[in-house]
Amino acid sequence: MSVVHVSEEELHDKIGKCIAGERLLIEQNGNRFSARIQHATTAGVKVIPDTEIKNSHTSSGDVEGMTVAYKDILELEVKGVVYSRLLD
Repeated sequence: MSVVHVSEEELHDKIGKCIAGERLLIEQNGNRFSARIQHATTAGVKVIPDTEIKNSHTSSGDVEGMTVAYKDILELEVKGVVYSRLLD
């Protein structure tokens, strides 16, 4: 897996072009978690945290997502490439 460092604007642009299912690394209130994209809007990205998917015992599509602000997204993983605004 390769890591490409991008600016916050470049990361947001890439997220806006994504189809549902790509992995994001999100940081909110000092906590980091991974989530899968449901869909991106101009206001933010609706995601399902991976822990919700793992612990779900309902039918697919029945897990309720949450909306996160673009500023809270640190990384996007697409086809084995991680686009990151984190520095090593």
